[in-house]
Amino acid sequence: MKKARKLYLGINLEMDPSVAIVENGKVIAFSEEERHIRIKHAKNYYPKNAIKYCLDYASVTISEITQIAINWDITAYDDGTMESFYQSISDEYLVDQATLNWQKRNLKKRSWVEYRAFHEHELKKIFGDVAIPIIVDFPHHYTHAFHSYMQSGYDDAICITLDGSGDQYSSVVWKCIGDSIDAIYKVKIPHSLGWLYSAITEYLGFKAYDGEYKVMGLAAYGKKNAEIRQQLEKIVHISDDGIGYTISPEYIHYGKHTFSSRYTDALIDLLGRPPRQSNENVDDWHMGVAYELQAILERTVIRMANWAVGETGLSRICIGGGVGLNVKLNSEIFKLSNVDNVFPHPLCSDSGAACGAALLACYRDSKKHPELLKTLSLGYSESNDNIIDILKITKVSYKKCNDIASIVAKDLANGLVVGWFQGRMEAGPRALGSRSILANPTKEIYRDRVNAIVKFREEWRPFCPSILEEYAHKYFNEFTHAPFMVMAFHANQLLQQDAPAIVHIDGTSRVQFVNKDSNPLYHKMITSFYERTNVPVVLNTSFNVKGEPIVCTALDALRTFWGSGLDALAIGDYMIYKPKL
Repeated sequence: MKKARKLYLGINLEMDPSVAIVENGKVIAFSEEERHIRIKHAKNYYPKNAIKYCLDYASVTISEITQIAINWDITAYDDGTMESFYQSISDEYLVDQATLNWQKRNLKKRSWVEYRAFHEHELKKIFGDVAIPIIVDFPHHYTHAFHSYMQSGYDDAICITLDGSGDQYSSVVWKCIGDSIDAIYKVKIPHSLGWLYSAITEYLGFKAYDGEYKVMGLAAYGKKNAEIRQQLEKIVHISDDGIGYTISPEYIHYGKHTFSSRYTDALIDLLGRPPRQSNENVDDWHMGVAYELQAILERTVIRMANWAVGETGLSRICIGGGVGLNVKLNSEIFKLSNVDNVFPHPLCSDSGAACGAALLACYRDSKKHPELLKTLSLGYSESNDNIIDILKITKVSYKKCNDIASIVAKDLANGLVVGWFQGRMEAGPRALGSRSILANPTKEIYRDRVNAIVKFREEWRPFCPSILEEYAHKYFNEFTHAPFMVMAFHANQLLQQDAPAIVHIDGTSRVQFVNKDSNPLYHKMITSFYERTNVPVVLNTSFNVKGEPIVCTALDALRTFWGSGLDALAIGDYMIYKPKL
C-alpha cells in the first residue's frame, strides 16, 4: 500500500495574506493572495487563490492536508491569557477607545470557536462540503524564531524577533542551540519598535506596512539633527539593564488620533510640524526625521544584540519578524566586531510566517527538520505552451529565442530596460531573477529612466544589484552569503566606478549574489552581460509599477509591459519589443 503523504498548510491572515505548503521539512509552494487578485497587500481578503495554487502544485485536495498551521497563539486568546494582558495595559496606561475596540476584536476572532468556524466557512465556500483538516496554533514570535533559525544552516545562534506586535510581545531575544529555542528576553507591547517605525512612516506621508522601506531609503539622505534626536528620545527610553527599552505610548498608541491611527496628535505637538501629505515635497527636515528614526532603531536593536552575545557567548545572529526587512539594520548588526555572521530570513514578515507555521507543524508532527533555505522560487510558473497561447490570443508580435539569456544581455548592454519573466515566481517582497525589471547599471541615466518611466516612483529611492556570486570579493571588502537582498554592504570604489546606478547615496548596495546552481538561467544572463561589458552586475528591481503587486502570470507581465516604459519583455523563451515610434 502506498504510504500516505503528510502535508502541512500554513495560512497567514494578517497583513499580506499568504499560504505555504510543506512536505518532509521542505516548503514546496508558497504564494501571497495579492499576486493573484492584483490588489497590493490584499488586506481583509481570505487567501483562497493562494490556497488553490499551493494545493494544485502539490496535487492534493484540502482534505488530504494533515494539519493547517496558524502563526498566532490562539490558545492564549481563548484561555484568558490575552484578556488579562490587555487589562494589565489598561491598568498602567490611559488606553483610548479605538485600541480597546481592537483588543476586543482580537479576543473574539482569535477564540478557538470563532477561528475554527471562520476557516471552515471560508474553506467550504471554496471546496464545498469537505472534511477540514485539524488546525494547530503556534505563538507568533516563536514561529518567527523557529523559521529563521531552523532555515539558517546554523547549529547555534541568537535569534532576535522584531515585530509590530505578536500576541503579547513586540521584541524577543532567543537562545538557539541544536533543536532548542528558548526566549531569554522579552519586550511586551505597547513598547514596539515596529509600531514606532510605522507611525513615523505615516507621519512622513507614506503608508504603514508599505512605505517603511521608503523611510529607510530616505534616511540615507538625512543628516544628524540634535533637536529631532532629542524629540524622539522622549518617545524611546533606554533602560539601565544593558538591553531593554520602553516607548511612551501616548505619542504612538493611546490618545487622540486626528490624522492617523498609527500616531497621536501628541506626536505632532512633539515634533512641531504637521504631518507631511503624500503629494508634498520631501525636504531636509523630513530627511532628518527619517535619519534619526533609523538611528534610534539601530542603536536600540544593536544593544539587544550586544547583550545577547555577551550573555550567551554565541556569535551568530538570526533575525525574524517584519522589522527584519530593514536592510540597513541587518547590515549594522553584521558589522559588529563580536558578531561572526547574520541571517535575516527573507520571509521574516507575517506573510512569510505562513511558511514558518507550516514548517513548525511538520517538525512537531513528523519530526522532520526544516531544510536549509536555498531558494525563494516557490510560486506560480507559466509554461512556454501557456505563454505562446496567450501571445497568440493577444496578437502580440514576438520572437522565439534559443538563447534568451544572451539576447537579454545584449539588450541590456545596449541600454534597453527589460522585463524578465522566468520560472517560478519568487516569494516575498524582493525580485530575485524570476519577476524582475532589469537595466544596465553602468550609467546613472539608466537608473533615472527606470524610475521615471517604468516604476513611476520617487527619484531618491535606491535600486539593487544582482551580482555574480563569484565576483562579490571584487566589489566588497566585507560581506557574507547574501542571495536574498536582505543585506547591504559598503561598496568599494570599483563598484561605484563600474555600476554607479546601484550604489546608494550612503555608499552601500543592497545586494543579491547570484549562484549558478540556484538560478542557472539568471546567472547565465548576467555572465553574458559581463562578457559584453566587463561588469558582472545588472540593475534589478521588482516587475511591477507603483501601487501594484509583483506580476504573477504571463498576462500580468504583458499588461505591465504595455502600461509602462519597458523596452522589451523576456517571457519564457520569447522576446517582445515595443515598436519604435
